[in-house]
Amino acid sequence: MLKLNMKNETLMRFASYFSVGTAILLIVVKLVTFFYTNSLAILSSLMDSGLDLLASVVNLIAVQQSLVPADRNHRFGHGKAEALGGLSQGLIIVGSAVFLLIETWNHYQNPRPLERLDIGLGVMLFSIIITFSLISFQRFVIYKTNSVSIHADSAHYTGDILMNVGVILSMLLSYTLGLIWVDTIFAIGVAIYLLKTSGAVIFNAVQILMDQELSREVREQIKKIALRHPEIISIHDLRTRNSGLCKFIQFNALMKKGLTLQETHAVCSVLEKEIKEAIPNSETFIHQEPDS
Repeated sequence: MLKLNMKNETLMRFASYFSVGTAILLIVVKLVTFFYTNSLAILSSLMDSGLDLLASVVNLIAVQQSLVPADRNHRFGHGKAEALGGLSQGLIIVGSAVFLLIETWNHYQNPRPLERLDIGLGVMLFSIIITFSLISFQRFVIYKTNSVSIHADSAHYTGDILMNVGVILSMLLSYTLGLIWVDTIFAIGVAIYLLKTSGAVIFNAVQILMDQELSREVREQIKKIALRHPEIISIHDLRTRNSGLCKFIQFNALMKKGLTLQETHAVCSVLEKEIKEAIPNSETFIHQEPDS
């Protein structure tokens, strides 16, 4: 299993803890605010923060597992635990969206005016500031480690900032103009967004569990790197897959005539290093074939 250096491990772990702590803080603050304001927009944001916590916990587990070396019973590491967590996360997102739609229907049947706009606006501005701080740190960690898990978590929180801006607009329209239906429409829109997000999460998790190939660009890059070596005539049976933070690459290399076993081994060793440099967090397995 590919190992990251200690500094990168520390950055990734700290980013994961920071993400979980941020989600817990925002859930507590928004829960109290919802009881004060009775805003569906705040409730929508609270549901999203609950999903943030779930995503952050899954991300924390995925990072911890990804940093665990392969063992005797898991020769390819523990990366697929991330996909299993993502599948569970997608199902919970569906449940949250359904709960939000039920709560929205109850509010529609018994409409209640928005209360304490000042508290609601203050909390949403606080959420934006805290989330922006988290994203800034995550981007620094992504730059240093190129972590797929941290990148996905950062993208999720970036969407939250846009959502929080929408919550502020919804609250202002509901409170100042008395347009209570705006709050309801916004909540329905968030529920639809959550269902769409859950579909993408479940789809991506299933693709990883089914060992989907890496992108066409990555596979073409592998071929170009291999064919730079004059000793290699061609490569075939290229197989790739992604598992957590690691990418696994396997192919057969057709070697030129006249090369000794030691020479072909030396060429392939250099090639494996070149691929690892070009594609971070990857492991390559090459089967050498002589030209008949």
